[in-house]
Amino acid sequence: MKIAMSKTREQFPLSKKKPLKKTIPTIISSITFFIMILIVGLVSRLFLPEHSGIISLGIISMAVILLIYSLLTYQYQIWYFQVYFYDLTDDFIIIRKGVFTPREITIPYERVQDVYVDQDLWDRLFGLYDVHLSTATISSGLAAHIDGVEKMAADGLREKILKRVSERIKRSKITMSNEKLG
Repeated sequence: MKIAMSKTREQFPLSKKKPLKKTIPTIISSITFFIMILIVGLVSRLFLPEHSGIISLGIISMAVILLIYSLLTYQYQIWYFQVYFYDLTDDFIIIRKGVFTPREITIPYERVQDVYVDQDLWDRLFGLYDVHLSTATISSGLAAHIDGVEKMAADGLREKILKRVSERIKRSKITMSNEKLG
């Protein structure tokens, strides 16, 4: 699958650490679940020694299933990384995400109220940042962010978006002044 590129993504790229960062919680959950199954299996073998072969097979089967699940999750995150698209056009900010059901949000610069950069716990561990765009709509809080960029890219995106927003506001004020005079 070809990576969805734009001039903006080339200039401010997603980090290649993003798929691993998104997969780590699944791996930790799988390991925790496997440890619980292992403990139950070992206790069961003590009380049901006649079924120890079936219990061992069940434990091994669960380990294989959890390993496959973790690998599939990682592969999905790689695909997600590849199709993740964002661009800053002259009039809009476009963000498209999703492998099987892609969602696209297009935001005019005039509607952007705030641009901020943040990190959650996993972002901190991997040195990644998210660039959020706030508008007056509910969808902005859910979809209007570019996640998984490194510090320089996050700061660059934020700066470039704020500059374009400022330019659009100035242009709107000049147009409004000219209309009042004319």
